[in-house]
Amino acid sequence: MNCSKNRKLILNLNSYGWVLCLFLVFTNFSNAQSTKGFEAKQWYVESQIGLSYLWSDLAIVDNSLSLEQEPTFENAIKLQMLFNINYSLARNFFVGFNVGVGYLDYEIKESNQQVNFSNYQFGTYFRYYLEITPMISVFTQVGANQNFLESNRFESNSYINAYNDIGLTLKLVENWWLSFTFRDLVYFYSSDPNFEDRSDFGFSNPLRNFAKFPVFGVQYQLD
Repeated sequence: MNCSKNRKLILNLNSYGWVLCLFLVFTNFSNAQSTKGFEAKQWYVESQIGLSYLWSDLAIVDNSLSLEQEPTFENAIKLQMLFNINYSLARNFFVGFNVGVGYLDYEIKESNQQVNFSNYQFGTYFRYYLEITPMISVFTQVGANQNFLESNRFESNSYINAYNDIGLTLKLVENWWLSFTFRDLVYFYSSDPNFEDRSDFGFSNPLRNFAKFPVFGVQYQLD
């Protein structure tokens, strides 16, 4: 019971921490001066990273475990890095292509077994920005990826995932933007196991997803 309460407390503290982080960033940049937002018919490069140490969230990747059980593993880490190339078909409407790699590693206490997953993906997407000010925009992104999952415990798997993400973008200085992506408002996964441990078609809470596995990005407009 105490372990369960501790996991809930850790999740709550992480959730509040990310909300506070977003608030501080928003406050710091809300007074910045910006001359223009996104431009049409321009190329942009973008790098995104997701990182999590939330043990109970990672446990569900192993089908022998569930979030209802006591923790049976330790030293877990989940990391994903993406590189995107974007082109603005119109001022706030982008088409993009991404390549990326994800890594998950944890140790099962009882057997001292190290379990790891590597996921390689490439895909394409459309993204639309709704400009609040020249410096602040919200966006929605719809896309699909081809994935190749490898593990030292499970058989390799090739699968497709489709998704609808939402996000917030803040302009830092001329030609540079910072983004926060809230993933999988709507999703589809063709088979499992997969890197997100989801199946078929479904909906999820993107704010909760961000608290579990925050994804940040930096985008630069090429001259």
